[in-house]
Amino acid sequence: MAVDPRKVLPTKINLIRLRREYRMMVRIRSLMEEKREVLLHYIKSYAEEYNKYQKEVLAKLNDMFSEYYLGLSSEGLERVEGYTGNVAGTLHVSARSRVLFAVKVPTFHVDKGALPPLPIPLDADPHLAASFLKLRELTPSILKLAEYEETLRRLIMELKDTQRLINALDYVILPSYSKSINYIKSVLDQRLREDFIRLKTLKKKMEAKTVEAGAA
Repeated sequence: MAVDPRKVLPTKINLIRLRREYRMMVRIRSLMEEKREVLLHYIKSYAEEYNKYQKEVLAKLNDMFSEYYLGLSSEGLERVEGYTGNVAGTLHVSARSRVLFAVKVPTFHVDKGALPPLPIPLDADPHLAASFLKLRELTPSILKLAEYEETLRRLIMELKDTQRLINALDYVILPSYSKSINYIKSVLDQRLREDFIRLKTLKKKMEAKTVEAGAA
C-alpha cells in the first residue's frame, strides 16, 4: 500500500487522488487506534476474570488431589489402577466459536452424560470416591479455564496484528504518501513558476515588438 514517488506521474489528477487516499489512510489509522484501545480493554477485563477464576479452579483441584492422595494411601497404587484401568482415556468435548469484537473466540462444552460413571467400588476408601466425583464436577470448570486462556491468546494476537498495521501506517504508508504528495506539489509548483516566467518573457517580447512597430 506504500507509494513510490519515483513511479507516480506528477499530475494534478494524481495529486488529488493521493490526497484523497492519504485522508482515507488517516481515518483508517484512527479506527485502528480505537480498535487497539477496545482490545486492550477486553484483554485487561478477561485477564482479571481469568486470574480470579484460575485461583478458584486451582483451589478446588488442590482439594480434589488431597482427597485422591488420602484414598491412594489407603487403597494402594495397584488397587487404584485396577479400579480406573477400564476408564476411557479420552473425553469428547464440543468446540464452537463466537465473535468478540470482530475476533473469533472458542467455546468448549462437555456433555455430563458422556462422563464415565464412578469406577470406584462401594467398599473402597470414601476419599477416593470423593476425589473422582469432585473431578467430574470440575471438568466443565477446567474447560472454562481453557476457554479463557484461548480467548486471551486470540485477543492478544489480534492486538499484535492491529499494532503492526498502525506501525506500518505510521512508518511506511503515511510517510510514503506524504513524500509523494510533496514531490508532485513541488513539481507542479516548479512548472507553474516556469510557465509564469515564460509568459512574462513573451509579454515583454510582444511589448517590444509593439513599440518597434509604432516607431516605424
